[in-house]
Amino acid sequence: MIINPDGFYQPEVNENLCINCGVCVDVCSFQTEDIKQNGLFDAEYFAGWSHDKDVRHKCSSGGVGFEIARYLLEKDYVAIVCGYNSSERRAKHFLANTIDELKASVGSKYIQSNTYYAFSQLQSEKKYLVVGTPCQIDSIRRWVKRMKMDDSVILMDFFCHGVPSLLMWDKYLAKVEGKIGRIDNIVWRDKEAGWHDSWVMKVNGCYVSRFSQGDLFYRMFLKNRCLAKPCYDKCKFKGINSAADIRIGDLWGREYAKNEEGVSGVVGLTKKGASLLAEMSKVIHLEASSTEIVCESQMKSCAIRPLSYRYVMRNLRINKPLSEIDRNASFIEMFEEIPSTIKYYAFCLPVKIKDTVKKIIRDTVQ
Repeated sequence: MIINPDGFYQPEVNENLCINCGVCVDVCSFQTEDIKQNGLFDAEYFAGWSHDKDVRHKCSSGGVGFEIARYLLEKDYVAIVCGYNSSERRAKHFLANTIDELKASVGSKYIQSNTYYAFSQLQSEKKYLVVGTPCQIDSIRRWVKRMKMDDSVILMDFFCHGVPSLLMWDKYLAKVEGKIGRIDNIVWRDKEAGWHDSWVMKVNGCYVSRFSQGDLFYRMFLKNRCLAKPCYDKCKFKGINSAADIRIGDLWGREYAKNEEGVSGVVGLTKKGASLLAEMSKVIHLEASSTEIVCESQMKSCAIRPLSYRYVMRNLRINKPLSEIDRNASFIEMFEEIPSTIKYYAFCLPVKIKDTVKKIIRDTVQ
């Protein structure tokens, strides 16, 4: 796996080793428009949270994902999960064999993960829980079916917004390091001010920057300014479209608007997933829900490229501060909010005036 010029992981084929078997293409989620589901099943919807108050507080939403992984570890499964490697400044999937190892996966990581090593460790004689983005899980579903490992693998994904460029993440880290020095620890979500204001970057346990107060990373990410191209064009996994056995995520919306402890939206997508959830009443609280409630505040379609997208991607590649990119992107995006009638009359302006306006905009954003 290499990082391409836009700041995203992509596979690079070693032509000296390739035997042209076609397996990598056959199991790649992006090579087909269908989703590799594991049989027909009427999905079951829940609101849930961990009975362990400490787990619920530390996890991004209700802690259901951690509890599922912990429960399966005790049944001799290996958990393939994602953690943040501070020394490499990257999110990476890893194998957790113990609960202590699993703790490194707690919390959200809002950048693309490197799955290469962990996914390559799947062995037919072991049982696994694999947690990842919907496109990662769809590809793994295709792999385990090909290897006839369905009975020994449980797959869990989550409601996914998309993944932003690692170029943006590196610029963000550089800006924070300019304020506090070397970064040793990142917490992406923090509930000290409550679950609904938990979009927080907590760095080294002391530096705190909130989305609600203009944090640059979350502004760039949640405004869709620098997501991976498939997040705009090819994401087929919105709502409950999934190849997983279980889907989890924050249960935002009116039903739990006053809850500040954190609630997980949970969907049992297959008979295997629903059966597992039914076993776990001693460790997680589950309330029957509906697709309208669980999916109320989740994305219903692909992310939309903002007007600032090309400017942002071009300037992430050069030595320009993230704060300047954000400021100019906000200026560009103002034009998306101009009523269509004003846009129409703007096109009717004399050519000389339009050329002058274009030059002012170009000089501002370059």
